[in-house]
Parts: sequence; structure tokens; C-alpha cells
Amino acid sequence: MTKAKKLIEVAMPIKEISAESVRDKSIRHGHISTLHLWWARRPLPVCRAVIFASLVPDPLDPECPQAFCDAVQDLLANNPLYAPYPDIPYTSIYDPMPDNLRNRLLMFIGKFSPACQKNMLAGKTTPSKDQVQEGCLIKWESKNDPTVLRLARLLIWVAYNSELRSEATYTDLAVEFDEASKAITNAETALYHTTNRHLTSPEVTAKEAALQKAIEKFQNRMPSVFDPFAGGGAIPLEAARLGCRSFGNDINPVAHIIEKGSVEFPQKYGKPITYTHEEFMTLYGKEGVKLYTENFGGMPTGNVEIPNRLSFDVEYYAKKLLAMTEAEVGHLYPADEKGNKPIAYYWTRTATCSNPSCKAEVPLLKQFYLANTKSKKVYLNPIIHGTDIQFEIKEGSYDEKALPGWNNRGNMTCPCCGNITPVDQVKQQFINKSTSEKLLVRIFESKTGKEYKLANNIVYDFTENNKVEYPSEIMPIHYSQAFPSCTWGFSKWGDIYSSRQLYMLSTFIKNLSKLKSEINTSEYHQALLTFLAIWFDRIAVANTSLGRWHISGEKLEHPFSRQAIAMVFDYPESNPFCNSSGSALNQLEWIIRYIESESNSPFAALLANASSGEKGQFAAKTLTAVVTDPPYYDAIGYADCSDLFYVWMKRTLGDVYPINFATPQTPKAEECTALKHHHHNSEAEAKKHFENKLTAIFDAIEYQTSEIVSIMFAHQSTEAWTTLCNSILGARMNITGSWPMDTELVNRSRGIGSAALESSVTVSCRPSERNGFESFKRVKRAIETKVTEEVNALYELGFRGADLLTACFGQAVSEFGKYETVEKADGSEVTVGELLELARTAAFNALLSGFDGDEYTRFYIGWLQMNGMGDTDFDDAAKFARVGMSVNISDIFAHNLLIRTGNKQHLATYAERTVNEKLGISASDPLIDQVHRAMANWRDGDRGKILHHIHIVGKEANNPFWRVLASLKELLPEGDDLTQVQELISNSADLIQHCGEIMTYTQGTLFN
Repeated sequence: MTKAKKLIEVAMPIKEISAESVRDKSIRHGHISTLHLWWARRPLPVCRAVIFASLVPDPLDPECPQAFCDAVQDLLANNPLYAPYPDIPYTSIYDPMPDNLRNRLLMFIGKFSPACQKNMLAGKTTPSKDQVQEGCLIKWESKNDPTVLRLARLLIWVAYNSELRSEATYTDLAVEFDEASKAITNAETALYHTTNRHLTSPEVTAKEAALQKAIEKFQNRMPSVFDPFAGGGAIPLEAARLGCRSFGNDINPVAHIIEKGSVEFPQKYGKPITYTHEEFMTLYGKEGVKLYTENFGGMPTGNVEIPNRLSFDVEYYAKKLLAMTEAEVGHLYPADEKGNKPIAYYWTRTATCSNPSCKAEVPLLKQFYLANTKSKKVYLNPIIHGTDIQFEIKEGSYDEKALPGWNNRGNMTCPCCGNITPVDQVKQQFINKSTSEKLLVRIFESKTGKEYKLANNIVYDFTENNKVEYPSEIMPIHYSQAFPSCTWGFSKWGDIYSSRQLYMLSTFIKNLSKLKSEINTSEYHQALLTFLAIWFDRIAVANTSLGRWHISGEKLEHPFSRQAIAMVFDYPESNPFCNSSGSALNQLEWIIRYIESESNSPFAALLANASSGEKGQFAAKTLTAVVTDPPYYDAIGYADCSDLFYVWMKRTLGDVYPINFATPQTPKAEECTALKHHHHNSEAEAKKHFENKLTAIFDAIEYQTSEIVSIMFAHQSTEAWTTLCNSILGARMNITGSWPMDTELVNRSRGIGSAALESSVTVSCRPSERNGFESFKRVKRAIETKVTEEVNALYELGFRGADLLTACFGQAVSEFGKYETVEKADGSEVTVGELLELARTAAFNALLSGFDGDEYTRFYIGWLQMNGMGDTDFDDAAKFARVGMSVNISDIFAHNLLIRTGNKQHLATYAERTVNEKLGISASDPLIDQVHRAMANWRDGDRGKILHHIHIVGKEANNPFWRVLASLKELLPEGDDLTQVQELISNSADLIQHCGEIMTYTQGTLFN
């Protein structure tokens, strides 16, 4: 039976998803990224959108079940919130969006708010929180919105069940959905209103079983979604949020623990509980009363109701653990003479001047600011007597030329004698352990902000009799790309901590072991201990000697800059027992917020600490969809980076999860990456391992999955596409769609002057049956037809430039992937690289087919579409000139459309081209010349000259001159060219109205 295409194979609201995904990066309170550090998590909006669109059909597909069409009609078509755009706001021409069921579904996923639409059409910006409309699935505020989630779950329910039961009507399925949903709600109410439900009894056991049965009954009618690279848990979280049976694998034990804290325990245990007063006092005592009063007000005399048992218990036991630890080591963080606790300490490493007659101990400071904001500047001013270096704290700016830093890329300039000790000698001092550390400043919190006080040669005695827990596990010393700190003598994980930090952390672990004896071994208490360990990890990563003091934000930063630990020479040390940012209490607040933010849903994910690729994990075709974000070659060394957490988790959770923490460090040989230091230092061996592993995992996925596989990929190079396509095709799947998503930068291509994507692409795939051999000639013709159709369809939805090109790649591969082999006339097989070049060419021709302009203008617009304004290889120009153009490459350069530098070239700006004063002054000149002349005239501000020029080349609104300007507005990156184009378009009505007046070449300004 032929099935309808899924929505993700046909259309996606990528602009809206991109906007909310960029916003997602700045959301903090309650966000999954704030629970525990993990690398390269996908933004929640793109995860939610991709999962949803992978599960629902395209309502306009002839094979779409009628029940689903009726559902969209009933739930979305009558709701003005989801009406399609009257004018697509991100295109330069009038683009009404047809009001059909597909577009209603797209608007439900994501739609720009009316205010944002208005601002976009006017060329104005909108605050990120106001860009996407309330009530859309991808919006942050929708994640716990019962109305939005009901719509999403019901649409998925109808889509899934209407394929299983073709005779079922929407009305039937909606009634069944409501009954199943209500059964969960009723079972939750019954259980969570049972007093003292933490105590085992027949009544409680029966109610727990009833709730579990209701959840299973609901989810048995929902699709199964699997992420084989679950990592930080974003995809399983969103699949579970949508009510699906959510599964996640990760070979890394640290990732597995993070996932349990993200997508299992809050959803299972973050629920209300009611205690009798007596039982509450037995469990929590006076400290519990204090905590309850702080959080909820006065303590009741009768039953005690707690909105979230898990968050309350985590906070209660964490604060108990903190108090135990402070009682033992708090004296190592003494208050000042007024009783004020420091919130942090600012340290510097020192090295010895190599001048034998000097040998000063020099602080390795790159600069001297402690605070450097618009409203506040505080710095250390050196006071030098002979070889003695001291400091005073001063407010205001200092002359950075007169007082340069003493550390320039590790090369040390002695302020006492002027001698430069080269970096290799400084580094050797570190390796020989002959350097030292000096406490410079104590940092306090005051009513007016951070306050800085000299340490005045305070020396703390950290030599305690108690045993210090020193992580002696080896750091990734051969992975200097990500761990340059290892080349400075840091070889064991314990090396990155100061003595006081190690003693404090050791005391925490010792007291956690004591606390475990008070906590029983139930699964609930396993969850509680897991969060205490996650809390400890946050404290441990905030208390290393490789963190940073952020002078413009006056705050501590953890040592992971991106996915690496760099060498630092001055660092902040947090006081874990204060109440400020970076303290243990502050770290606890983030965890509590996350638990409470994700406790509303009854649906938890099922997680496995295992490598994917085992076909036996799921029976054949039992997974509905796979949505994943696989690693890419050597981009991130997950196992190496996460060892920092593993060495501590092994000490905090090794007895709770003995199997997961049975190995000395994280497993690395089976990780799906291409890190050569794990493969005999061979790049070829590492690359082969990665590609084989990825293909094996995709092969298992193909066996297990019945419908869509959606893969997020954060790389756009030909090599990346080749690897991805070969792995997919090698696993007997075929790509059916590809969508670019901005997830990192607000102005992706515009920020760098290039049309190349800086974010990610999501490809949709299906298991497929292959035909045998086909000739390249026939496949080429099919690709050209398919890409042309795709360009025309997507252009109407507002796709432009690199976004349009990326969407075409998937369609090109889908034709190619229908066959076992595609051969040229000479018998050689066509490569993926050649295929992608063919897709570019086909897209280029399709884009220009409807552009009735001269060849030079066609070339300029087409090049801008495909390559932006950035540098490209010379060969690209020759290829473009051969694509359906009657001009050759020498003509292009002669006409100054491209400017060549060495073996590179870039598209010429209007300023570079209008150096030729005669360019574009005649109506017979190429359109692009006329437009560039108008831009130059507008820049110069001569109203007479610009009106005279418009009278010649664009005195009517439908003149091709204005269409070229509209195309440039959509494609140009941020910069002067775009500014001039926007100004001309916004003033077009005035210019057209007045250009017919008799003009004289007076030198009046444009704005008179």
C-alpha cells in the first residue's frame, strides 16, 4: 500500500524554526542545557519540529488518510492563530500564502507573530521572544502549554492510528484519544492525592499500577521514536513531550546519567505528594520545616502538601550535604574583618624570569582588568620594587600600551628587568612543577555589585590530615587539539584542581557516602542520588584551576571553551559556601528549576547505556521513526571531554550504577568519532572506523524502522555530504528531503558574507528498495526535472539562496538513490560530489529560468544565490559561466562582475564596480550595472542625480530595474550593499513619483 509522504519530506517552516532555535540558545531557567554540561545539544525547537513533522503526513498528499485531513481541518483550519501569511514576511515581493491544510500544519509548527511580520516587511527587528507567535508548537512557552500539547499529541495520534485502521474516522480517534488521556489524568489524581503515598501499601501499589497501565495504554497507540546518539537528551525529551514512546541510546555513561536526569526522573518522580504532619516531621524534622517555609510560606498544622516531591527532596538533601561539608571545611573560606564571605578568589600562576641576575617570580597576567564594563572598570596596578611585584586595586581605565600584559601567548616579559622568557622555557617550568600560584584578590558581593580586595599575602594552609580524593586518572594527553592544557604539564585529572578545591570536593564525596546510608535503595532514591551527583558535577566543574574570570560580566566561567580545555594562567576560585553565582547553592538552583520545569509530563523516555548498531535491540520495523544528531568525524571528542565528569561520577555513583561505571574511564574505542589518537594516531584508520560505525548504525536503523529516519547534520561541506549520503545509501535507505536550519547565529550567511550555511541541515530518509543499474544521462535528466519542480514549489514558500539549494540536495540524492549504481558512458560510477554539483547546476538553471534579464545580470543574481559575497575557488566561476550562459568567463571578469585575487575570486560590490563612472548610466546597459549606479548615486546623496537616473532606468514600478533590486534585497549579506538596496526600495514610491520632473544637475543633498 502506498503511504502519504510525511510533512518533513515536503515542507518545513525553516525560517520560524531557525528564529526560535537561535532564541533557544539564550534561554536559561528550566532549560535542559542548564542541568549538566554536554556538547552540541540540538536546540529544543528544531528537535520538536523535526519529530512532529516526521510523524504526521502531508495533508495535500493524495494518499493522506482522510481522518488526518479532517483532524487538521477541525483543529487548525478554523483557528485564526494558524492562518497562513497574507504576505510571506521574509520575501521582498508580495507573496500571499495559500490557505490550505498543509500550510495550516506548517503555521501550527511555527509562525511569525503579527508584530514580527509587520517589522520584517518594514525591515525592522523584533525581540527574539516576540518573533514566533504564541500557540505555535516550537515556541519555548508551548513546552508545557496543555492546549498546544493536546493539539500536537492528538494530531500524531490520528496520523499514527489512521494508518493502522484505515476505516477509523477522525471523530472515532479523537474520542479514543480523549479517553486515553483522561485515564492518565484520573490515575494521576488518584495516586498523587493519596496521603503518605511514599509508604508501600496495597492501595498505593494498586494506584501506581493503574497509572502505569494508563500511560502504557496511551503510548501503545502512539509511534515509537528512537535516538541512537542521545547525548544530552534533547531529542528523547521532545519525543516524550509529544507523547511518543521515546527511546535513547548512548555509549557514554556520563551522557546516560544526564539523560536519566533530563528525560526520565523528572517525568516519573517530579510529582505532588501529601504527608501527614507526623510523617513529614519524621522524614524531614526542623530542617524540613525551614525549607518548606522558605519555599511555600507558613507550615500547616495538618497535612503537608508538596507540589514536587523530587525537587523538594533534592533541595533538602543537597542543603543537608552542603551544611555537613561546610562544617568541616568552611574555615578554609574565611570571612573578612566585617564578617562578609568572599564569593570568589582571583589567582595567578607565576613563573621565574630566565635572567640569572633577576629570577623574579612573575605573575603570568595577559592583562590587568578585574572588571571592564561600560559602567565599571577596576584593574590591578603593579607596584614593583626590585624583583618584588605587588599590586594595588584602582578604578578606571589604564593605558594598555604603557602597561601591556606580561604574558603573550606563553612568552613571559619580566616587568622587573624587561627580559623575555620564551614560551618553551615557561612551559618547561610548568612540566617540571617549578611554577607556583599566587592569590591576588578576594571578590565580594556588595549592594552595588562586585567588590575587589587585595589578598595582602594571605596564605591558606590546605595541608589537612584528612585524606584527599585525588583523581589520578589520565587526561587525554595525546589530544592536544582539544586539551592544549596537557602540553603544560597537566596529565592527571586531579592536576586541574588546587589543593583547597580538592579538599573541599573530597569532603563532599565523603559526606555524600554518609548520606547514602540515610537513603534507601528504591528506584526513587536512585533518582535522588543521581541529582546529587549531577549537583556535585556542577560544583566540580565550577571549581577548577582552569576556569576563567569573565571581566565584562564579572562572573566565573567553567573551563570548557567550546569542546576543549585550554591553558589559563589566571583563574577564579569559587567559594562554594557563599550565596552568589558559582556557589553550590547557585548550582543547586539550576537543577531545581529544571526538575520543576520538566515534571508536568507523565511520559518518560526509555534509555540504554549502549552503543547503537545492534539489530537485536528492536525487532524488525517496530520503530516508527528515528530522529538523531550523529557525531561528525573528529569535531568533538565526547569521551575525552566527559572524562572530567566520569572520574567524579565513578566516585559519587559507582555504587548506584556499578555496571555503568565499571571501566576506569569512558569507553573510547567504540565511540562513533574519528579521533586519530584512539586509532594508533592514524587519520585514515580513524576515518575508516567512523564511516564503518556510522554505516553499521544506519544499517541497524533501516532494519528496525518502518517509516522516516530524520538526521540532523551540522556540517555543509562536500566531504560531510558525501559521508552522510554514502552511509545512508549504504544502509539501503534513500534521502527524501533536506532542510537547512539556523541554530547558532542570527545572521548566518549575512554575518560572513557567504551563502554557505553555518548551522545544520536535517535530512529525511526512508528504507528503500533499489533498482539495478541506470545511466547517468537518464538520472541527470530526472534530477533536473525533480530539482526544477522543487525550486518552483519552495520558492512560493519563501525559500531563497542557500536554503533553497540545500533543500534541492535531498531531492537530487533521492533520484540517485533509486539505483544500486549510476554509471557514466565510460563505465565509471557517479560520485556523491558529482551528484551535488549536478544539483547546484540544476537549481541555478531553475532559479534563473524565470528571470527575464540580460546575461550579466542573470550571472550576478545566480552567483549571489549560490555563493554569496565570499571568496570561492576559480574553478567555480568557470563552471558557472558554462551553465546555460552565452557569456564566457573572460567576459565576466572583463565586466568586473567578479574580482580575482590569486586563485580565488569574489562577487564585486557596487562600490568596486562604480569606480567606472560610466557604468550603468544608459538604459541599454545591463540591469545590474543600472542598479549599481543607482546605489552609488543614493550613497552620494545627490537627489538630482538619483532622480535623473531613475527617470532613465526605472520610472515605472513594474520595470525590471526594481525586480533586480528586490532580488538583491533577499540575497545580499549585511553590509553597505544591502543598506543601499533597502534604502532605494523603501523610497521607491517617492523616486518614481518625482523622477519625471525636469531635473538639473545641482549639488543639493538627497534629503533636502
